[in-house]
Amino acid sequence: AFIFLHLPNHHSHHTMSPPTLWIRLRHSVGRALRETGQMVDRVGIRGAQHAISTRIVDDDAVIFDNPLSRHRNKMPLLRRGEPLIDGEDSSVFIAPCSTLIGSVRIGEGSSIWYGACLRADMCSNGMGKFKAKEQQLKWEKEEWYTMPEEESEKIDVIEKGSGGGAIVIGCGTNVQDGAVISANTNHCIIGDSVTIGHMAHIHSARVDSFSLIGMGSVLSPDSHVESYAFVAAGSVIKSGVTVPSGELWAGNPAKKLRDLTDTEKEKLVYQAEEYVKLGKNHCDVMTVGGNVPDYAIEHLMLEGEIENKP
Repeated sequence: AFIFLHLPNHHSHHTMSPPTLWIRLRHSVGRALRETGQMVDRVGIRGAQHAISTRIVDDDAVIFDNPLSRHRNKMPLLRRGEPLIDGEDSSVFIAPCSTLIGSVRIGEGSSIWYGACLRADMCSNGMGKFKAKEQQLKWEKEEWYTMPEEESEKIDVIEKGSGGGAIVIGCGTNVQDGAVISANTNHCIIGDSVTIGHMAHIHSARVDSFSLIGMGSVLSPDSHVESYAFVAAGSVIKSGVTVPSGELWAGNPAKKLRDLTDTEKEKLVYQAEEYVKLGKNHCDVMTVGGNVPDYAIEHLMLEGEIENKP
């Protein structure tokens, strides 16, 4: 049984009601069905392999035990929202071993690379607020992202003041291997064509378009990196600090080293564009039968780079 505390609704235009019994039931039953389907699928795969080969000790693992996992890496949370891709899914690369948790938003042409973790599990943005993805994203862009903190806290009538926000990744941005992005205290907003280096940590910060966050650097909550700025590898941007546009910062705590040249600013744009291309090459790595999609094989045949043999 589920017991809900009905509180007066003084902010009806922003307040999200608690998850209903139907939403909770649908969530639980859906998860049970998925797990049951996976179990039946594994039994079938194991039986098919046993039917065509003898299984002995130290034999190769069955298909579903291979290290490369085909399981989902987008993790919806009932009260904290679900990962959404704003645009065509085919233009976005989400590595199979990356993790998107809660209210994570990914723009067109962006890429989330191997081992990266984007965790927005502290916000008050539960699933079921809007049935259509377009409505949900429209409300977030027009109201939620700019909503005052004290008003945002009133959205969740179950847990007052839970804090936190969404992780918003713009278009053509790349989050490289092992990077960690969280939104525990406020929204974490990443602009368009941003390069986030390997193992970088960004926590409830803002990064404007065409910037580069170096490998292993740390952006503390409420810090701000403006457009065409460069945070050098291993740097730490303290809370409340703003890195002005067109500057190179480095150190712990990070300080300005110099202004970027026009050529260096152009390289920031080039870097992001190259990762968009690289992400498209990786979009088919989970395709059954290999990493080369059919359209690429047909193209190579037309170009005469591979022979068309039966």
